[in-house]
Amino acid sequence: MKIHTEIDVGPRRAADYMDIGDQLDAMMKGFDALQELGIELPAETVAWIAHCKEVKARHRKT
Repeated sequence: MKIHTEIDVGPRRAADYMDIGDQLDAMMKGFDALQELGIELPAETVAWIAHCKEVKARHRKT
């Protein structure tokens, strides 16, 4: 008789991902690069990029 158990990989997977802030920053930089190449992005994405840049300008790394 085999015993089958379900293992919730969610917590282990979540622990292995990089910080959510770092993930969002990487996505923003990728979309910004596409925009700089002249690729048209949805208005919401353009607004999000602008918002991120404003926050980064207000809170610069030292």
